[in-house]
Amino acid sequence: MDQHYNPVIYQRLCSLFDARDWDALQSYLDGLSNAHFRTSGYLIGERLLPGARREDFWEVMRRLILWQPRAFTVTTGKAALLRLKHGSISFEDAGFQELVGALSVPERIIDRQKLLLLWLPAIEDPQTVEQLFRQFCINDRRRVDFLLRTEGLVAAFVLLRVLCYEEHDRDFLINTCRQVMKRGDNLSFNLASLLRTYFDLPEVKGTFSLALQPYELSRLDTDFDVFSRVMTKV
Repeated sequence: MDQHYNPVIYQRLCSLFDARDWDALQSYLDGLSNAHFRTSGYLIGERLLPGARREDFWEVMRRLILWQPRAFTVTTGKAALLRLKHGSISFEDAGFQELVGALSVPERIIDRQKLLLLWLPAIEDPQTVEQLFRQFCINDRRRVDFLLRTEGLVAAFVLLRVLCYEEHDRDFLINTCRQVMKRGDNLSFNLASLLRTYFDLPEVKGTFSLALQPYELSRLDTDFDVFSRVMTKV
């Protein structure tokens, strides 16, 4: 079982964070055994990054992901998620923009995907979801893959908006609607029913409890409040 705490390692990491000596931090981590390296990862993600200075947070995250992405992308991403929820960091921070720039190269697509899949379920407004897609270079129907793996009304609304740009491709719409249904929960069936009606897809078969009237289709893809009321009316 991995060890999440070691007082000697913790004190050393604290001193490096206090000194803001990130080169020394990397050198220290690089010299640890595999077991102590994993312990350090837990300490950084669970204890040090949650309380780090705002500008230090993003710099450490960027450096560690670029250096050891398999060890630190999810670890630092979870710390970011916690702080985003508390409002102690923001996607508007200059440090986040530097992180985005560093991860914008093609070879960092896996890191971008991991962070998006981690963060998307926690985002409470559609504009931020769409902003992250743009910043992480996830465009057009590639967004559908992420949204199908993300639960909640925000993701459902953004999925509808993405599909509006694909309305010429009925096969794609039908396939996406069927994938939504495979998730099996009530919200997904409501979304499938909405998509079936909105895009006129009688090929999508199922037993749906959400029945929409023509007048209810107005503003569904432009007003999140309207969309939410329709999706949760049954």
